[in-house]
Amino acid sequence: MKGSKPASMRKSKKPARTNTSTKSTKGASSAATSNAARQTGEAAAPQAPVIDHELQLPATQGKVVIFGGPKDRGIKPDDKLALPTGPHGVYERVRSLNPKSFYCSMRWNYHVEHLTPEEVKRSWANKKLLVTNAKNSNAVIVRAVDYGPHENTGLDIGISPGAAEALVVEVGDEVDIALADPKLALGAQ
Repeated sequence: MKGSKPASMRKSKKPARTNTSTKSTKGASSAATSNAARQTGEAAAPQAPVIDHELQLPATQGKVVIFGGPKDRGIKPDDKLALPTGPHGVYERVRSLNPKSFYCSMRWNYHVEHLTPEEVKRSWANKKLLVTNAKNSNAVIVRAVDYGPHENTGLDIGISPGAAEALVVEVGDEVDIALADPKLALGAQ
C-alpha cells in the first residue's frame, strides 16, 4: 500500500515503562518530587527502566518461622501460594511443596511504581535469597514462593522445614537475609 511502513518500522503506541523515582527506602518523597515537577512544568530527569534487581527485600534480618510440611496445621488442602511459582506462572497449592526442599515466604511490597501487583508478584516468584543463621553462620539458598508470615506475629521470614534443618534454627531465631545470585543452586551453602 502507498505510504505504509513495514511492521518492523512502525512505532509502538505502547509507552515504555520507566521508573520515575530515585532509589529511596519508600519512594514517596521522590514520587512527590516528580508530581511537583509535572505540575510546575519542569522537566524531570530521565530515569532508567524498572528491572527486577531494583526490588528491595522487606527485611535484611529478622525472626524466622517454619512453614509447610506435615507439622504445619495452618494450611488447608486447597490453599494456594501467593506467588506464581509453577510452570507458566501457575499458582501452586501449598501442599504441593516438598518440605525437604528450600523455599521461603516474606511480606513482599506489591506496590512498586509503574508495575501492577501481578507484575511485582511475577518479579518475586522463585527469586533466590540467601538466609544465614547469625549464631552458627550456616547458610542456605531458598526460593520465594509465598507471602507471609503475618505482621502481627513479629516474624519476618518463613522457611521450609528442610531449610530450617540445614540452618539449625527454631521459630523466633534471628537470621540474615539477602538477595542471592540467581545462578546459585538451592540448598545449603
